[in-house]
Amino acid sequence: MSYSSAGLPSSFDRFREIWDHDFEFRQDGNHLPVPTAMFAKEHRTGTEISMDRAQLLASKRAPFDIGPHTLVTSYSIVAELSCFRALRWPMPRNVLCTYFETSAAINGLNITGLTEKRPKLVEACELFGIPHIDAADKARIVNTILTKDEYSPEEWREIVSMNQRDVEQEAALFNKIAHTIDLPAALFRGRYAKAVVDMEHNGIPIDVEYLHELEANWQALRLFYIHRDDEFGLYEEDGSFCTDGMENLVQAKGWTTWPRTITGKLELKSTTIGKQAKHHPELRKLQKLRDTIAELRLGAFLNTIGEDGCSRIAIMPLWTRTGRNQPSARDKAYLLSMPSWTHGLIRPPQGWGVAGLDWVSQEPGIVAGLSQDPALIADYRSGDLHMRFAIRAGLAPEWATKRSHGPLRDAVKPISIGVNYGISKYGVAAQTGKSLQWSVDVLARHHPTYPVRVQWQQDVVAQAMFDERIVSTLGWPMAVHAGTSRRTLLNYPMQAGGADMMRLAAIAAHEAGIRICAPVHDAFWITAPLAELDDAIATMTAIMAKAGRVLAGIDIPIEIAAVVRWPQCLGDVRAPDAKGQTMWTEIKTLIRTGALHRTEEQEAVVHG
Repeated sequence: MSYSSAGLPSSFDRFREIWDHDFEFRQDGNHLPVPTAMFAKEHRTGTEISMDRAQLLASKRAPFDIGPHTLVTSYSIVAELSCFRALRWPMPRNVLCTYFETSAAINGLNITGLTEKRPKLVEACELFGIPHIDAADKARIVNTILTKDEYSPEEWREIVSMNQRDVEQEAALFNKIAHTIDLPAALFRGRYAKAVVDMEHNGIPIDVEYLHELEANWQALRLFYIHRDDEFGLYEEDGSFCTDGMENLVQAKGWTTWPRTITGKLELKSTTIGKQAKHHPELRKLQKLRDTIAELRLGAFLNTIGEDGCSRIAIMPLWTRTGRNQPSARDKAYLLSMPSWTHGLIRPPQGWGVAGLDWVSQEPGIVAGLSQDPALIADYRSGDLHMRFAIRAGLAPEWATKRSHGPLRDAVKPISIGVNYGISKYGVAAQTGKSLQWSVDVLARHHPTYPVRVQWQQDVVAQAMFDERIVSTLGWPMAVHAGTSRRTLLNYPMQAGGADMMRLAAIAAHEAGIRICAPVHDAFWITAPLAELDDAIATMTAIMAKAGRVLAGIDIPIEIAAVVRWPQCLGDVRAPDAKGQTMWTEIKTLIRTGALHRTEEQEAVVHG
């Protein structure tokens, strides 16, 4: 690899200018940025530009070139481009996020000292031996920016100094990791960042009126369900969960295999209780209670609601090893990660509509397409992969359908999905409730049914171990080492492929003018004026279908999961048998009929 005089690989010579930059900003009542200061530095010449808020507001565009021959970089490019949007500046043509590229460089490595899965700028500097501002000092200055509208001369000097040092540290980091950067893939990720900016700006429109009713009745709702469904008496009168009571229950029942934390306490995550409920069916009511309302932090969701009635939260692109988004923020909760009944709150503003679209069985489709297994492709295209496997494996007659053989289909479904990430006979038994012998037998039937897929998976794992690296179709890499599990490698093409598909569709939709409200794993919510909604749905459907063909090589069907037109909310139009709708209807009835307050009064009488 050859290098230019600026210390960058010659691949970057295509750009006449490279501008490293950084904004400082606070947030407005809609959780959108209010730019306070900006510092920029040209990477080769060292030309510097510093601007305060007045100068930023007076400018109609960036103070440096943003055209096709310039590269614009930052450590957190989504945040910086959000400031471009807030200032109504045209977006740069080519952007590179050194946060994305640092994450790509270290992805898959077990690195101690990181407080999160992905490093902050200070942590990235520590990883690469770059001098940096003290983390505590930086936190103090950031707090000043976030909590004040005006700054003293001394505070302003600190803000400007931090702004400049952030750019210098980012530029030094850029030099350190430049040799690892796959430039076309990095620019693709930069295009995705622009789409993320619009997603975060649009947010999810919410029925704020009803949300306030939920807020006013929240504790009464929690107590209603706790009193009704807490069969083991694990909740206190104030609605708090008693961990000692749970410990006593586990001991009394002899559930000795229950996982524990490193401190010896019971593991009480939702997923853990869900798995335990499969072994101990008496826990199912408790699982549902905790998952749907008892442990739901409504306040964290309320913290995302802006003055305009939209819920906004950081999308956190490329957060996971496979490149998936993971929307999150401190003291905030992403609506689409909350129990499905709460999704009923989605409501477009006056004159608008929203729609949810998702790929049908995206992950099995990706495996079918990438492996090019003819039997698997045929069964996927049939529309019922799980039933077709049961038929091919001799477990059901050729004429079998979901309606005629529903229980069998449900039993083999965890297998036809789980083989893609190396599910074991023990995993099959745990998920299906079937015997270990049945699990062994059906797993043994699956491999010869789809031999091309099996060989492809083995080749993927072998090649990744040989290369000490695995890369998705569109260039998201992960390091492979002795500590990388085989299951992770089996799962990677499917999950990373899905993330690639999401990014490709998001970029195309953004550049076509489609307004995306939110992404969620293998789906999007979009919004449009009512007169344009049907066209937007048709365009988004075509874009997602094309992205599926590009990434998987076969058609991945698109489902229009929901269409909501003002003045309705999702809870008004969702089918009665849709996931979460029964709970939504029940809660709304409890609130609107006053049943909760009658229950409280009766409880008061009973307890004197």
